[in-house]
Amino acid sequence: MRYEKEITKHFGLPSIPKKVFDGTTPFTKGVAVVEMYDGSEAYAACEYKPENGQKAPRVTKVFCTEPFVRIKEVFVVPSYMVSGGEIQDMDLDDESKKKAEQLLKEAEELENDGVESKGAVSMESLPEWIFDEIHNKEEAEAWLRSYNSQNRIKGRIPHDDETIKLRLFAIYSEQNKEK
Repeated sequence: MRYEKEITKHFGLPSIPKKVFDGTTPFTKGVAVVEMYDGSEAYAACEYKPENGQKAPRVTKVFCTEPFVRIKEVFVVPSYMVSGGEIQDMDLDDESKKKAEQLLKEAEELENDGVESKGAVSMESLPEWIFDEIHNKEEAEAWLRSYNSQNRIKGRIPHDDETIKLRLFAIYSEQNKEK
């Protein structure tokens, strides 16, 4: 079947859902199998909102350029498959909801584990003007002029205090990455 990779990427799904559309239940995210003029089949995104006057599922995104003839089959994307789906909105018992929340927390911890790199420094932990040898705005502008000429960087020196501090912090971070 064509465009499986595109449809799973579009919805952020690990695979095509197995839940077949029952013909009555409204949904906002679904995967349709559409038949093309040449008889081949492809995946497309669809929705079904009878409160908006729809009598059948409506295709919302097609990944191919040729037109399709009809919708052959529709699979509803369950809320738990969609990244960011709220656990409380899922059709689960209380124990399953608690376990799902626990799994989400564990997944977040694993994702964030090791995010802080070894050389990362926050602006708050540094002196006001980032480098120890800089004490005021004039010294910062002079230091930046000197840095730009040594490194053959063209462009004007910022005049706003915050912008100067951010530029100094960017230089400081860049120098620490090289070490």
